[in-house]
Amino acid sequence: MIQSYFGGGKGKTSSAVGSIIRCLGSGKKVLFVQFLKNNDSSELEILRKLSGVDILVSEEPYHLFDNQKSERTGPLSRAYQRLLEQITTVISDYSLVVLDEILDVIDFGYLPEETLLTLLRQFKDWLEFILTGHKISPNIADISDYISEVKEVKHPYQKGMSPRKGFEY
Repeated sequence: MIQSYFGGGKGKTSSAVGSIIRCLGSGKKVLFVQFLKNNDSSELEILRKLSGVDILVSEEPYHLFDNQKSERTGPLSRAYQRLLEQITTVISDYSLVVLDEILDVIDFGYLPEETLLTLLRQFKDWLEFILTGHKISPNIADISDYISEVKEVKHPYQKGMSPRKGFEY
């Protein structure tokens, strides 16, 4: 099964982490893979302490404005390709694989959409996936079994507030 959580509102990663907790509570193993973040999101601190969840993050730092680059074959793209290769070597050990911000990785062109679709098609019949990000492509929407749109109605950013550790990251 494939679940996709997308949209401009807050709560996509939080929903995925809630699903991780539920899955761990039933005795299953989880792989949490985080893209487009700087490996300092607060959820990583608690997930690292939980038995049954493994975490993969890119060794290449992400910078907020990387998505404005016109060239998509640089270090970040190669790092994300290596992450997907790592996933395929260990994926059979898990019941749930969360690919946090993967929809944006595809949208920004850091990985070819077909690379992700191939992975999903290969394992979706016996493994649960959760994909998060701001935009979902028609092809990913077609292959998804669940789709939840998280819509921003009001946000403190609109008042000039900065992200707060423990709440927005």
